[in-house]
Amino acid sequence: MSKIVWLASYPKSGNTWVRIFLNNYLQNGDTPADINNLEDSMHAGTRELFDRLTGVESSDLTAVEIDRARPWMYRRWAEDSPETLFVKVHDAYRCTDAGQPIFPKEATQTAVYLIRNPLDIAASMANHLTVPLNQAIAHMADEQYGLASSGHKLHRQLPQWMGSWHAHVQSWTSQTELPVHLVRYEDLRHAPLATFATLLRAVGLPVEPERLAKAVAFSSFDQVKQQETAVGFKERLPDTPTFFRHGQAGRWQTELTPAQIDTICYHHRAAMQAFGYLDENGRPVINQVTV
Repeated sequence: MSKIVWLASYPKSGNTWVRIFLNNYLQNGDTPADINNLEDSMHAGTRELFDRLTGVESSDLTAVEIDRARPWMYRRWAEDSPETLFVKVHDAYRCTDAGQPIFPKEATQTAVYLIRNPLDIAASMANHLTVPLNQAIAHMADEQYGLASSGHKLHRQLPQWMGSWHAHVQSWTSQTELPVHLVRYEDLRHAPLATFATLLRAVGLPVEPERLAKAVAFSSFDQVKQQETAVGFKERLPDTPTFFRHGQAGRWQTELTPAQIDTICYHHRAAMQAFGYLDENGRPVINQVTV
């Protein structure tokens, strides 16, 4: 039985960037890996995967019934795989209505939790969802917020409950069932070689310096942005102008109004302080690099 490495995050926190890096590192090619063929990392909420592994049409099930089947599905997936699976997750860490963890311990190698300053997530999420900035900020504070949860159409992904940004962070970082390796988006930006090297060790992959440097270069923002501009990116939502927007840390200082900054800090203060995004007086920290 192989194991799953969960690549967990709230949306727009660097999950796709990490998947592109891993794809480049594992393939170890002479040219950048195709961002539209992330074959070495999959999505835990893919509806087609659920239907294929369970043999049941998810469109015939309620969200509660789908959740009940997901732990079995992931165990089956791990059992059928000849090698480690790297799986993207936007769900909060949670249990079924019967108290069974959605992400089973016996199928898990480790979880990588990617965290990013919510002040920077806000504008990126507004762009991704094609909604006003204040609406994105409201979504981030909504304890019932989820993806693909609208009943108006059949989504390509399964319903994924996330809750608020702070609840999502707490769900993964405070649970004790699965080992968690925390990765800060800001560290990936400012110290990619050191941060990705530590990530590789955490997921059980050897660190080869030349291979690492090449994978970091091939997954740089300029490189993936160039690919998206040339051929598009299939994970971009239909109405979203561009998936890879700026890829920076600290743009909130020019993108948010003082009132918007105050709103985000008010809703997420405890988690932001715990992870170094606010100081002890509740003021935003400008330099959040830890490596």
